[in-house]
Amino acid sequence: MEFVAVFLPSIGVGVIFYFIMRWMFRGDRAERSAQASAQADAERWYEDVRDRDGDNVPFGFPDAGSGKRRGLGLRNSLPIKDNDADQ
Repeated sequence: MEFVAVFLPSIGVGVIFYFIMRWMFRGDRAERSAQASAQADAERWYEDVRDRDGDNVPFGFPDAGSGKRRGLGLRNSLPIKDNDADQ
């Protein structure tokens, strides 16, 4: 009987660990599935808007061949200076 009493706490912790990890992995899988579904829905909606309004959409890129733009588009703007010592 001592044999069971020695291993019972380890087995109990192992079972609890198994259920916690299973809960985390299932939650992650469900979250990834919901994210993929939302992304597909947004892409489908964007394609519908682009088909309906053409390339002249307020949040799109009018040049289809230019690809996605990066940054804020401040290439030729003046830098902000806090004081005269800033370059």
